[in-house]
Amino acid sequence: MNIKVRYITKGKEYRRSEYQMKQILIATHGKMASGIRYTAELIVGKMAEITTIDAYVTPEDNVEKKFEEYFAQHENDRIFVFTDLMGGSVNQKLLGYSQKENVILITGTNLPFLMQVMMADDDVTEEEIQEFIDDAREELQMVDLGGGKKSTSEKNAEEDTAQGIENTAQISEGAASYAKKSAPKKALAPQSYDNSTAKITALRVDDRLIHGQVAMTWTKQLAVQGIVVANDEAANDNTQKMALKMAVPGGIKSLIKPVDEAIRILNNPKASRMRILVLTRTVKDALKIRQSVGEIGFLNVGNTGRFDGIDVSEKLVLTPTIMLTKAEQQALKELVALDPKACMQQVPNDEQKLVKDVLDKLD
Repeated sequence: MNIKVRYITKGKEYRRSEYQMKQILIATHGKMASGIRYTAELIVGKMAEITTIDAYVTPEDNVEKKFEEYFAQHENDRIFVFTDLMGGSVNQKLLGYSQKENVILITGTNLPFLMQVMMADDDVTEEEIQEFIDDAREELQMVDLGGGKKSTSEKNAEEDTAQGIENTAQISEGAASYAKKSAPKKALAPQSYDNSTAKITALRVDDRLIHGQVAMTWTKQLAVQGIVVANDEAANDNTQKMALKMAVPGGIKSLIKPVDEAIRILNNPKASRMRILVLTRTVKDALKIRQSVGEIGFLNVGNTGRFDGIDVSEKLVLTPTIMLTKAEQQALKELVALDPKACMQQVPNDEQKLVKDVLDKLD
């Protein structure tokens, strides 16, 4: 992974008062810049002022002029510049700007690193930038799912994880501090993200279970220690389980269990001492967990009904990512009756919409 910080002001701690705001410039050969921006915002939402420059798309492109105009416009902002290749002409043309005190130039950009910077505080430090780079390097791996039966070590690891989720007493101060600092900061919250009296920290309905939105944003927003996937199909499919576990951020325990077994684990009194995010694919499964486990700090319907094979014409479409059969509609009504503050929200930066308000408008 050739991610390098080409220039960081040495030994300087940035303060919010020094610059008006954080700006992000993505400049690459071809249309990579606009493409990676689209993907990043799809996963984490719009969290920073981002400008893209797709260089050399046409012979008439005057890249130098675009750079000149951009930096003149943002001379009072703190600017993070992302490029694709260390030796590429785009990066070369930006080296001079990297000598400015308010500019940080990063080359060899990948998606995980870009999203980390998008979600970071405006006064993110040099040390934190280096941590993001180290994390991004870890994302570059050859995927080997192996196959076949689980080894004894894999079974032991899963048992240890289950024991950890049931026995962990409380999140460490260091992890809590990092999670709070890395969390998106603009979310509107009719429902609180931090209900310390709840048995479960959060329950989210998401038909993709563990994926970019969950791994990159919700785990940080909720300061999660553990993820419990409650889904019968995924729990009995080794390939699905391995793929889902690959998406779990480092330092977070995970379990993928059938719904009834997940309920047993969550009902262990010791589990309430750990910040756990529970994920289900369907509203019906979420309702069963809510009925069986009790109070949930934050109940969120993010994505559901898109990949179940049932024609969309037979569903109620609440949003482009929430499509409900009649059975799921009934389950959602029952869920809202138990938790009136249940909300619809894809990523923390989106506005929360109370499910109750949406359903009331349909009646």
